[in-house]
Amino acid sequence: MPDIASLSKNKIIFFAVTGVVVLSIIIGISMLGSTSSKNPSSQAPKELTIWVVGDESAGFSDIIAGFKNRYPDYKNTEIKVTKFGNYADYEETLLAVISDGNSPDIFVVNGSDEWRLESKILAIPANVINPDEFSKNFNKVFDNLLIENKEKDSNGKEKTISGIKGVPLGYQTMGIFYNWKLMRSVPSIWSEIGNTYSNSSSPIVTGGESVQSMNNSPDYTDILLWLEGKYIPGASDILSLFFLQNGVSSYNNFSDVRANKAMTNYFSFPTKTPSDTLAHIESTMKDLNLTVVDMFVRGKVGMVIGFPSLLREIEYSIKRAGSENVLSALNLRTSEIPQISLDPRDAINIGEYNYFALSSLSNYPEAGYTFLSYLSTGEAEEKYLQNFPTYLPAQRSQEEFKINEALSKDYERVKYRSFMNSDVGLQVFGKGLKNKYDSYFSKVLWNIQKAPKDMLSNATKYIDCNKKHLIEATGFEEECKIE
Repeated sequence: MPDIASLSKNKIIFFAVTGVVVLSIIIGISMLGSTSSKNPSSQAPKELTIWVVGDESAGFSDIIAGFKNRYPDYKNTEIKVTKFGNYADYEETLLAVISDGNSPDIFVVNGSDEWRLESKILAIPANVINPDEFSKNFNKVFDNLLIENKEKDSNGKEKTISGIKGVPLGYQTMGIFYNWKLMRSVPSIWSEIGNTYSNSSSPIVTGGESVQSMNNSPDYTDILLWLEGKYIPGASDILSLFFLQNGVSSYNNFSDVRANKAMTNYFSFPTKTPSDTLAHIESTMKDLNLTVVDMFVRGKVGMVIGFPSLLREIEYSIKRAGSENVLSALNLRTSEIPQISLDPRDAINIGEYNYFALSSLSNYPEAGYTFLSYLSTGEAEEKYLQNFPTYLPAQRSQEEFKINEALSKDYERVKYRSFMNSDVGLQVFGKGLKNKYDSYFSKVLWNIQKAPKDMLSNATKYIDCNKKHLIEATGFEEECKIE
């Protein structure tokens, strides 16, 4: 039988050990609670904010529902989507709130304008979205979203960290919308535009109505560019297309003789149009504050250049025209964008897109990464395209379902395939600062008396001046002027 002293000693040891264990558990729980309160990303937030441009916020309801269905931990998180009408207002507001230390959790960045916003985002690591899978699944135009950063490990050895900047859900390319009543087809190369009727001495007859040949002085022009941006929707993007097709990929290359050639080509339209006809069209536009698209639906312009989303502007113009509209659903058709030569190796089109990125100021990076991961799925893209049908699918798996479809059930001959030729390379034009680039060219393109070389030189000067002010915070003694 053990003695009392021995029992007392064992009890003391037992209670001491038990006390240490209990105290450790209490401290551990306390530390865990403290960590959780300091790291909001470890739990589902009450709210996740997203800012977009152009797209109606209501169109994201299906995506949000799909996200919560796939990730039920976020079923009680309110995902608030705020829409801005144009990129200029959007970027100005976004940069203002970021400078104050605030930001939406996720916002969109334009593919041609990363100078100001790229430093404000968190790249998506490879364990969230695998860069190799991204490159394989998404259209090649998005390859510039892939990043590789060099970092040093704990031993001082350099290693490569891969990731992506953000997730795109769609993109746009340029195509031709044309009036089949005025022109039977669109030439494959720019130099042939204007020759459609020049070799014909008799009018084309369609549906009992005659279309005058060029020799009979028609009262319309085939195409109309080089006017002030307010008359030509997307004027700066059309010009960017001309730059790309002439081998100029960025505003940084405006000193290249090919940039001068691109602008000269741009200014060459319209071609072979009687001066009195052209003067009448221009005066009507200016007197009534109409655009080229307005004149297109009135039968005064044979074709217009634009992204698939130009269809919405065409529909608005049809409503504005009322009884003056002569463009029927039968005659509204689309064609691929012309090239500068017939050599398929030179074929190129502009790629325009926004991508969703995670703000570096977000308090909920884990939730943000999870949402972006969902956006990278085919399910999310399908929901997006259903709500915003004028975009082309970002993922290759969606392309075959779209290419033979019409953009709208109301215009069966307006086809996605006119904008989706896989044999034509897609490229993003480097605008430097999107808003400043667009603003500059929208205001100066009407001035055909000014030499293209001077316009290009002044454009470079204007964009670089604004970059110093807005990005580098230097050069404030210089005034950035549009000349």
